[in-house]
Amino acid sequence: MNDSKLIHFLNRKTSTQENEEILLWVSSSEENRNQFREIHQVFQVSKQKLVQSEIDIEQAWDKLNNKLPKTKIKAKVISLEIFNRIAVSVLVILAVGFGSLWVNDHFVASPKSGLVVFEAPSGEKSKIVLADGSQVWLNSETKLQYDAMNPRSVILNGEAYFEVKKDRSHPFLILTSSGMKVKVTGTKFNLRSYNDESFVETSLEEGEVIIEGKNSNKLAVLKPGQQSKYDVKSQKIKVQNVSSEIYSIWRNNELRFSDITFEDLVPRIERWYGISIKLDSGIEKNDRFTMTIKTESLRELLTMMQLTSKFNYEINGSFVEIKRK
Repeated sequence: MNDSKLIHFLNRKTSTQENEEILLWVSSSEENRNQFREIHQVFQVSKQKLVQSEIDIEQAWDKLNNKLPKTKIKAKVISLEIFNRIAVSVLVILAVGFGSLWVNDHFVASPKSGLVVFEAPSGEKSKIVLADGSQVWLNSETKLQYDAMNPRSVILNGEAYFEVKKDRSHPFLILTSSGMKVKVTGTKFNLRSYNDESFVETSLEEGEVIIEGKNSNKLAVLKPGQQSKYDVKSQKIKVQNVSSEIYSIWRNNELRFSDITFEDLVPRIERWYGISIKLDSGIEKNDRFTMTIKTESLRELLTMMQLTSKFNYEINGSFVEIKRK
């Protein structure tokens, strides 16, 4: 298949007939699928460089070619219907300008299923559009996955902001590692559910969300301006009124905290800057901070924190040690 034709396909400039031809071509052999994946990856790289006004497709292609595995991959059977759905899901990844962004998208397909996985690495963020038209922003160290046969049921580990496409006959379901589920038909909300945190936090901006427990029992129904905090250990939930937009402002490369403890702030700083922090046991972990982070460097942020908390810090590359003063 001509590379330029595939690029036109990725840019959505091909006709319905051409789309069918391309999908049929891709599904016919593993070699074709490999070529398609390579073009898709180069396409993403070129899009990123275009945002930075430094586009160089040839350089991106050379760089990608050097990284591609040289061993042959055993062919897998993949149905056209499955691939069609996966292609629609994977090809609409949209890179946003948060520095050096890489979205790792993978899929494993068989005649009965197709797993689509999106990841935002440490210190990075990304935006994706799902097969049903729903938009999702992924915060640092976040993974979102779903079966291509059922794009309105996803599994989340991390933090994401959802703008769910309205479809009352097909509810959108988000499953977290805690077993807690969020069910919606069309709404805008922020969901925070990292495996290493003791809570799951849901902040609703628009619409309505239903919070369910491990056994699909209804725990709460949120209205705009409300936030639920689910305790993973006790499986109890607390609902309060908040300024919900504060909890999704990270999408605009900005973080805002209000009366947050030192202990709760540390993991957020680690993910925001892509670093690791060692916190001295003698630090007053209940010290509280109210601040906004925009373009501040890590050193500037820590200096700001020293205004209200007594500690010293040392930065060694991506490792930071915070000691009692």
